[in-house]
Amino acid sequence: MRLVLSAAVAGLIVALASFGSGSAAVDLAKPGSARMELVIFEHPDCTYCQVFRARVVPRYMNSDHANEAPLRFIDIATTGANTAARGVTLNGPITMVPTAVLVKQGREVDRIPGYWAPDNFFKMVSFLISKAE
Repeated sequence: MRLVLSAAVAGLIVALASFGSGSAAVDLAKPGSARMELVIFEHPDCTYCQVFRARVVPRYMNSDHANEAPLRFIDIATTGANTAARGVTLNGPITMVPTAVLVKQGREVDRIPGYWAPDNFFKMVSFLISKAE
């Protein structure tokens, strides 16, 4: 538990330190015409972002959720606070990475801050999608 908490705090520190830096962004996926999308805010130095991509993303891509809410990644190191330019209106700042934000028609519905193992992540995404519909 202490290791997980320490890693979460480290991720938060990295996210806060780089949140305001940079203005240009390179998205790994562009906004689609989907009614909903799951936007993952990440940082290249974040270990849990890499774990998320390795353990959660492959399962997500093969799930029904991928059709309901396709994934899009935004690197906060290059985007900073300029999320509106990326077609996302947030309810508040991103304070931890990775953070998954369910977006409906460009506006945040809700978010899942931090790394969660796949089974718990899928339960939370199911809840957010049902909440958004």
